[in-house]
Amino acid sequence: MSRGLTGLVLKGYGAKDYQLTLLGKQSIAPHFVRFRFSSPQLLQEIEWHPATWLRFWFPDTHGKRKEVQRAYTLVAAYPAQGEFEIDVLLHQPPGPATLWFESAQPGHQLTGTFLGSRFRMPHPEPASFLLIGDACSTPAINNLIAAAQPSTPLEVYLESNDAHDATIPLASHPQLTLQRVPRRGPESLLAAIPHRPRAGWFAWAAGEAGTLKLLHHALRSEHGFDKERMHVQSYWSETTKH
Repeated sequence: MSRGLTGLVLKGYGAKDYQLTLLGKQSIAPHFVRFRFSSPQLLQEIEWHPATWLRFWFPDTHGKRKEVQRAYTLVAAYPAQGEFEIDVLLHQPPGPATLWFESAQPGHQLTGTFLGSRFRMPHPEPASFLLIGDACSTPAINNLIAAAQPSTPLEVYLESNDAHDATIPLASHPQLTLQRVPRRGPESLLAAIPHRPRAGWFAWAAGEAGTLKLLHHALRSEHGFDKERMHVQSYWSETTKH
């Protein structure tokens, strides 16, 4: 099947494909499921770190002979076994990825493409972390929480699209504060973040594309974060079915 322009660009940058075999799945919340895959070659060749992500290719649901890609955070990696886990938010209405995951059974296979993940935990560790996201980026946020030192304050803002989002488990941390923000539009998260001195902080934000565009500008112009002290990445778009 064709991967279109996205596939050509990835190939041009040297991205590598890996075969992924589903081993099992576990429900974490009403619309949130953990999937375990086997891919020995992938786990031998990549360096796993918090927020590492992998592109998955799914058959297009419109009957076209092409594949579409969606990216997921590796929430856990087991190199000795050649296995890894991802947590998947099952979107409604469903798109190609959700339809595949809803019907997937052990033994079903997909292709994954890895080009590398830009983010690395800052070193030395910042004075505090500002973590901003939603249900889609909660897997990555959980990894970041787990990787932070116990003494480092973590200020977390999670956007909720519906009541089920609050049932998704969040990693524990002794210095964590959490505020859940109902989504009323792309500006909801931005409006919830107070203006205060944040010298020495690091900001990490991921979520819906329209929201992240506003956040990226505001974190720099209003909250004082320069490009060395922030990481902002779009995970999904309201205009695309997942």
